[in-house]
Amino acid sequence: MIAGTSSQDEVVVSNNKPKVHKVLISLLVLCGLSYIAFPTLSQWHSAIPTIDAKSIQINTITRGDLVRDVVVSGKAVAANAPQLYSTEIGKITLLAKPGEAVEANQIVAKLVSPELDALIKQQQSTLEQLSISANRGVLADKEAQLDLESNMNSAQSTLNVAKREFQRAEISFAKQIISEVDWLKSQDAVTDNQRLFEHAKKRVAFAKERLHFEKQHRQFLVQKEKLILEELTRRHQALDIRAPVTGVVGNWLVAQKNTISANTAIMTIVDLSEYEAELSVPEFYADDLGLGLEVSMKIAGETIRGVIIAISPEVKANQVTVRAKIAKAEGIQLRQNQRINARIEFEKKENVLMVRRGAFMGSLGGNFIFKLAEDNYANKTAVTTGASSVDFIEILSGVEAGQQVITSDYGDFSQAVQIYLDN
Repeated sequence: MIAGTSSQDEVVVSNNKPKVHKVLISLLVLCGLSYIAFPTLSQWHSAIPTIDAKSIQINTITRGDLVRDVVVSGKAVAANAPQLYSTEIGKITLLAKPGEAVEANQIVAKLVSPELDALIKQQQSTLEQLSISANRGVLADKEAQLDLESNMNSAQSTLNVAKREFQRAEISFAKQIISEVDWLKSQDAVTDNQRLFEHAKKRVAFAKERLHFEKQHRQFLVQKEKLILEELTRRHQALDIRAPVTGVVGNWLVAQKNTISANTAIMTIVDLSEYEAELSVPEFYADDLGLGLEVSMKIAGETIRGVIIAISPEVKANQVTVRAKIAKAEGIQLRQNQRINARIEFEKKENVLMVRRGAFMGSLGGNFIFKLAEDNYANKTAVTTGASSVDFIEILSGVEAGQQVITSDYGDFSQAVQIYLDN
C-alpha cells in the first residue's frame, strides 16, 4: 500500500472580512473626490461654459446723472477771416507779409491797371465834350427863343397898327367918308392880326417848354457821364486793397508782382479777436442737433465751453458740419485750423440707473446682460436700455443699483443662459 501525502497538508483559514478602518478611509477619500469634482460634472452635464474671470470686464450698476453726449473732432476757425480779391486786371504788389499784423483800412496790396487808367482818360474827354455841347445848346436855345419873341413882338406891332386903322375906319364910316366894305376890311384885319399874335405867344410858350426839356436832356447826359467817371474813379481807388478788419495776414494766394485777372483771391486776413469751432458730427446724431446746444471743448489741454450757432443743412461723407461759438478763454492762444476735441451735450437726465459703456451692447443688441449671482455664476438677464453717453448707458429695467454685471464682449458665450466664472 502506497502512503498518501495527506500527512504533509496544512489547513489554512482565509480571512475575507476587511478591516473596518481601511473601509472608512476609502469612503472618506471617495466623498472628497466627489465634492471636488461635483461642479465640473454638473457643468458638463448642463453645458454651462466656464469663463476666466480675468478675461472679462465687470462693472457695478450705479444711480446718478447721465449726460447724453457725443465726442467729435474739428478745428478752430476765425469767426471773421475775409479773403481779399482783385477788382481789376493788372499787376499786383503785395505790401503785407503772412503773419504780419495789420489794422483795419490799412493798404495791404496795390494793383496797377493800365486799362482802367486809359478808360478813365477816355471818359474824362467824353465828359468835357458833353459839357461843351451842353453850353453850346444853352446859347442855341437863347437864340431860338429870341427869334420867337421877336416874331411875337412883330405880330403885336402889326396888331396895334390894325387896331388904329380900324379906329380911323370907324370914324370915317361914321362920317360916311368910307364905304362899309372898307370898314369891314379894317375889322377883319384886326381879327387876323389878333389871331397871329395869339399864335406867336403860344409858340414862344411852347418853345420855352421844349428848350427846357432839351436843356434837361443835355444836363442828364453830362450827369450820366459824371456818374460813369465817378464809378471809374472808385474802381481806381479800389486798386489800393485795404484790410477790412484788424488782424494778421493769413496766406498769400498769389505770387508777388504777378499779373492777375479780376476777382482773383489775393490773401486772407484773420481776425484774432473771435474764434469759432467747426465740428464734424456723425450723421447718426443729425436729428439730435439743435442751435444752442452746449459744447465742451478741449484746446491746448484747457477745457472751454461753447454753444452751437450754425448747423449745415447737408451731409457730406456721413458727417454733418456744425459751428460752435468759442467763449473767450484767458490764457489760451488759438491758431487758425488748430485741432479741437469736443463733446456735444444733447440731454441731461438726473437720478437714473446706469452702467459703464462696454462691448456687451453689440453682442446681444443691448437686450440682455449677464448679471453676477452666487457661487461665481452669472445669469443672462433681459434688460431695457435708454439714453447713452460717451461713458455710460441708461438701464430702464432688469437690474437694480449695486448689482454687478459683465460689460465686456459676449462673443464666446452669447448662446449660454448661465456661465461659471473661474477665479
